[in-house]
Amino acid sequence: MARCKVKESTKEYIRDANGKMTKKWSWKHYTIYNTSTEELKKLYESPNHKRKKNVIKKELERRNAISK
Repeated sequence: MARCKVKESTKEYIRDANGKMTKKWSWKHYTIYNTSTEELKKLYESPNHKRKKNVIKKELERRNAISK
């Protein structure tokens, strides 16, 4: 199964010990595999993600969240 992003990647800024933002950051990728089952179910039922519906369906079937 190909890696497919659900949302665009974002930057997450790293905070120091006091909770202040630093200049360091890392990428946060929203792939199918890293998304929770509840969120995938919402995206599967949403009309906005028509293009990725089949990939989301396969992942939900793999997790036994929906029947085949």
